Amino acid sequence: MGIEIVSAELCMSKWVGFMYIDIRYDNPPLHAHTLEHRLGKQLHSYIICSMRTLLLLISALLATATTVAADSKVFVVDPPITNHLVLQNGPLPSVCKATNVIMLRASPGEYEPASFVVDAALPLKAVDIKVGQLTGNGTIWPKEAVDVRVVKELYRRRYGGAGLIPTLLVHDDNVLAMKPAPTDEEPDWMNIVARKRDAGSLQPLDIPKRRQFWLTVQVPENAAPGTYRTTVRVIPAHSPALILQLEVEVYPFKLTKPILEYSIYYPAWLESHHPDQSGRFGYLTNQQYVKEIKNMLAHGLSNPNIYGGIRTNPDGTFDFSNLQKILELRESAGMRPKHLYLVSSPIDFEHRILTDQQKQVKSRKVELINAWARQRGYEDIYYMARDEQWGEQLSLERDSMAAVRNGGGKVFTAVLNPNFFDRVGDLLNRPILTSDIGPHIGQAGSGYGPDEALRHMDEIAKAGIVGRMASNPQYRKAIDGAHRFGHQIYTYMNPPSGVPLPDLQRRTQGLGLWRVGFDGTMNWAYAHIQ
Repeated sequence: MGIEIVSAELCMSKWVGFMYIDIRYDNPPLHAHTLEHRLGKQLHSYIICSMRTLLLLISALLATATTVAADSKVFVVDPPITNHLVLQNGPLPSVCKATNVIMLRASPGEYEPASFVVDAALPLKAVDIKVGQLTGNGTIWPKEAVDVRVVKELYRRRYGGAGLIPTLLVHDDNVLAMKPAPTDEEPDWMNIVARKRDAGSLQPLDIPKRRQFWLTVQVPENAAPGTYRTTVRVIPAHSPALILQLEVEVYPFKLTKPILEYSIYYPAWLESHHPDQSGRFGYLTNQQYVKEIKNMLAHGLSNPNIYGGIRTNPDGTFDFSNLQKILELRESAGMRPKHLYLVSSPIDFEHRILTDQQKQVKSRKVELINAWARQRGYEDIYYMARDEQWGEQLSLERDSMAAVRNGGGKVFTAVLNPNFFDRVGDLLNRPILTSDIGPHIGQAGSGYGPDEALRHMDEIAKAGIVGRMASNPQYRKAIDGAHRFGHQIYTYMNPPSGVPLPDLQRRTQGLGLWRVGFDGTMNWAYAHIQ
């Protein structure tokens, strides 16, 4: 509960002080006797007292006004990307440090995260976060250099059941209207009854008990080396602000581009080419599509694959208008890779042996598509074979893969195990091989009850040893064999989608993949098909 001194008229002589006090307090209001008990005096009345008593009274008033702020605490999450989860109940994890200084280090142009937790002694109303502009070396960074979001929990599957898991980074805590509990029909999901667009900046929100906030600092490309500082204020509606200091040390060098390629399965379609689907999940306006592409680029995803790009006309010719628009939007956002991944195309990878004529027809289609794409400056086109096939199913696609290769195209697809190599390793230019760490993480998580698993995610993450694939003979054969054929090999499910292990995700998708010998990654999914 907060108390605000609206006005105080003070008149002091050598011996006597007079003060008239007007106080406003939050809702629900304190009972008068509670206020009287705290202040020791009647409100809205003249108080005549000695100078010493007057000073003691002023101290008591200020102490009362700051009770909530003094008892509420801020903890800096260090490091911010961690396998420890900040949950509403129970003790905070060890990464939450009792300090009011956030220290970051980054290179020019880099995005660097930070996080802190507000632990409220009593419920806080309409809390806002205000961040000043970072200054240093005689320069001031733009306001947009720091983005503030709140970590929103979603009711999702977890080990041994389902529950609230910190998941989304949003500006508006009310961006999803949800029923408070799962339904009988959907026991593992909280029922979302309404969606709305997220706000452009953080909106004030109530903190009944505990909330985690997330800062993303974008260092300007031209930032000079040195330390830049500003203040972060946590401002409840009726209580004094909690203050943190944000310090960013800028290194005297820029980061090189990643040696791995980061792609992703991206099931999105343009509403302009599917007007009958307008408003459905996954169907985007041109503006939405560009924003999502820019968001991917900002997070290192340089070449998502493409759904629904080419249509076949009744006379058998190709309609490239949809693919052309997709590429125009990607290019306008700054995305211009050398090759394209087409998930859906007129090329069917059939489970059967093809005649020479059937192979020639398929090869000719590939030649036409390649010619169109190369006129736009794209060197290679990858056509997706059937998803997640294995065994004889893969062998039956050999003729289709060979036809695509003969037409100048390349083949990619997700494969479930490294045994793909013995069947189509020579023809599959870019296998997307499922990682083997998922089952190990699942087994480690199964040792905890549903409530305890979320408190032990850091221990569970230790089972996700990506290097295990490096010493697995089957994986070693597939990775090294793909390279001997001059191919590149990617991975996915590394870790599995939906597992709340951010630090493991970062480590396995970076140096972990490189150490094993993978050339990139293509996970599912930026937006799930509904």
